[in-house]
Amino acid sequence: MGKCKHCGSETGEGELFCANCGARLEEEEPETVAAKATEEPPGGTAEKAAEAAAETKEAEHEEATEPGVREAAAPKEPVQDEAGAEKEDAAEHKETAGHKGTAEPAAGKKKKIGSAALIALAVLGLAIGFGARTVSKNLGSPGERFLAGQFRALSKEAAVLNSAEQVFENGFSSDFQLTTELSDRQVTALTRRGLFSGPYERILRDGCEARIFIGKKFEKAVLNLELGRGDDPVLQADCFIDPDRLGFRLPKKSDKVYVTRYPEVLQELGSESRLSTSMFADLQFPKELRAATVKRYGKIVAAAINRNNLKTEKRSYRSRVLKPELKHSLEKDYTIYSWEPNAEELERLFRNIADEMEKDRALAAWYDRRQEIGEQFAKASGQHPGRSVRFEDLADRLRDNAETYANRLEDRKFTWKLVTEGSEVRAILLQLDGGDTQIFCYERDTDKGKLYRGVKVFDSVLTEKRDLEKSGYYGTVACRFSRWFYTESFALKYSNVDFKKKSVLGLPCGKYRLLPGGDEDGDGIKFEVRNEGANSLYELKNELGSFTLKATKTGTAALPTGEEENIDDELLDGMTPQQGISKFIGAL
Repeated sequence: MGKCKHCGSETGEGELFCANCGARLEEEEPETVAAKATEEPPGGTAEKAAEAAAETKEAEHEEATEPGVREAAAPKEPVQDEAGAEKEDAAEHKETAGHKGTAEPAAGKKKKIGSAALIALAVLGLAIGFGARTVSKNLGSPGERFLAGQFRALSKEAAVLNSAEQVFENGFSSDFQLTTELSDRQVTALTRRGLFSGPYERILRDGCEARIFIGKKFEKAVLNLELGRGDDPVLQADCFIDPDRLGFRLPKKSDKVYVTRYPEVLQELGSESRLSTSMFADLQFPKELRAATVKRYGKIVAAAINRNNLKTEKRSYRSRVLKPELKHSLEKDYTIYSWEPNAEELERLFRNIADEMEKDRALAAWYDRRQEIGEQFAKASGQHPGRSVRFEDLADRLRDNAETYANRLEDRKFTWKLVTEGSEVRAILLQLDGGDTQIFCYERDTDKGKLYRGVKVFDSVLTEKRDLEKSGYYGTVACRFSRWFYTESFALKYSNVDFKKKSVLGLPCGKYRLLPGGDEDGDGIKFEVRNEGANSLYELKNELGSFTLKATKTGTAALPTGEEENIDDELLDGMTPQQGISKFIGAL
């Protein structure tokens, strides 16, 4: 394992590009690279390497990326064009269906899987989502190596999410100062509307300040707010919340701190729920439980994949994400591993998972607590969904319907594919209907220094194209989110980005342009992120003027001090203290 000199992320042996920032890594000796890229026939030295890997340490096992299925050597097929690959896919599914004795569903009459069967598919993908390196200390079996290669690829992509989580890893504390400089045209427009005067003018001229503290598990928070900074701000408010109390002070109106024990008040107001910020801590999935869950269920999934149902072939691959979205084709000679289990194998897998779920007390406790919190919030918002699904219900449902789910997946030709080029994972695909329906698809490629990557979950797509120039990285991140009968999309273009320079909020320093709706021809919203000393500056400019947000690396938020006054009774009676507050805010 090495580290990228550009962003510091861990890199695997033999990799030419960093999985996090896309930078080109220092190349190895040509002889070494060529030796790693050479594919040896199954059953040869690759099989011996797999046996030797069983005796190495777990850290060395993490470097295994190819499944190494032990099958008879098959003749190498020529690289085909995209149309040829599609025909081969269709022929492959037709042959498999004939072997299993199942009929292809008529066009337009595909059997629905149902939400419960999708839960089963989610369990199937558990080993991918959370990783498979802890499935076993022996990565010699085809199933274990099949999962390990995919874990290694996706865990590197998840490094971006991990860096975002680090912002709040130990709590968050910062002082934010927002200043504005409106254009003359905007000032004139606001003046004519009667808005650019009095308190509004003070707020726009002097800016706003917010000092924030958020606890490590979001269980407590403090906010000190000033609208219209200066000796005599327009509005000041100091607020706090913790698992037991909520309080506030308005210094311009009173020195008292008004406090309420909000969990009890909400419950007595008829919500039938006792809501508290302590619930946020219970919603988080502990890392220890995540690792144990991976080990428990990853071993079951790996055991279901064997040399008899994992097929290996050399051929081209038809892109489902990169070509349609980024106009980049994956046109090379790849090694494609396909797991297409029959109904009997799937039924056995579902029952084994259900049996393990029945014994999994730790995951059941976290899941059931998560469901209870959901019930509490639903009741507090006026909804009464009744008793939510418990973990044991999921296990029973999976066991009782194992045969039905398995038959439906076989009828719809469920296939799990892994596409590799040498030691690099190029695609991971879970599909139905001979490729017409993608449940999950991940693709990644590098071409002449450019990085292409994308992921598709059903009809929602996230892609990125990235390149490097002297001033830094530039590229485009695009997202299309589909839900029921509507689709939302956006694009984020960036340039001069330095991934080594992170801002207070985690966003790398550089220039950005947000395009709502993904309109490439639109001006969008332009903003820049840069560090100046101990501060991060986020500057947005458009035809209205400029808006600058300064964030400090350490915060000074403080709890409001003063004589405390409990307002539980007033809230329960529907009468809040300081009725002049509403008039004051209304005057603004």
